Amino acid sequence: MKPSHRLLLLLSSAAAVSACSPRRAAELFLLGSHFDAVQDLPYGEGPRQRLDVYSPRDVGGRPAPVIVFLYGGRWQQGSNDEYRLVGSALTGRGFVAVVPDYRLYPEVRFPAWVDDAAQALRWVSDSIRRFGGDPSHIVVVGHSAGAHTAALLALDEGYLRRAGVPPEAVRGVVSIAGPVATEWTDRDVQALMGPREGWPATYPLRHVGGSQPPMLLLHGGRDETVSPKNSTEFAALVRERGGCARAIVYQGLGHVSIAVALAVPGLGLAPVLDQVAAFAREPAIVCGA
Repeated sequence: MKPSHRLLLLLSSAAAVSACSPRRAAELFLLGSHFDAVQDLPYGEGPRQRLDVYSPRDVGGRPAPVIVFLYGGRWQQGSNDEYRLVGSALTGRGFVAVVPDYRLYPEVRFPAWVDDAAQALRWVSDSIRRFGGDPSHIVVVGHSAGAHTAALLALDEGYLRRAGVPPEAVRGVVSIAGPVATEWTDRDVQALMGPREGWPATYPLRHVGGSQPPMLLLHGGRDETVSPKNSTEFAALVRERGGCARAIVYQGLGHVSIAVALAVPGLGLAPVLDQVAAFAREPAIVCGA
């Protein structure tokens, strides 16, 4: 997994396809904003334990389903202010979107960022009604390293329970280009995952049972950073053990462009946002798929 793809990279990729400057791309996709954004809300005491909330302005008077988006960055970099386009895209489909920051290596090692994500979910459960969200309908979506965290939240109930969140509060999980069925071979990743004897706890595949919430795994067929086999093999094991999971591989996409397809659906790269939105509204659609 290479270093994180910052918002400028997302915009530059979008601009390359749409033949306009990165700044103009941002203007095009954010003109007439359909959402309200509240930034830097604390869910913990640390400077990186902050989150942004994006709320659609018209939800028809009823609480909106909630998507918590965990960005990637090889557990070493990233910032939620780089993901405004993701917030815009999700609110455009009627979701309240929450994008937390979390602590990173070398300040911390595993499992600190998973604990942070669980703590952010506690905040969502307690506070999201104030922003028009439905605390009984929460789906966690993660890209790359964020997908790894999202999977662990679903598979190891201990993280949520320690944060005071009932595991059933998470209705479903979407892994986008997630390293969910791999073992650590790169030295920097080995270092941030802690002592070797603890690595089994870091592997989502080792935690798969039949009781986790439904999971949707999306991957680019041209991903040279995280092999698509992570998603297909993981989904197969979940189904084998009686759980609900579906893997979709978009043959023309890579590790970055699948995130661009989510954030900027107007480019027409692939129906990533469509798949995420359909699943987030009814996670059970993957059961029996």
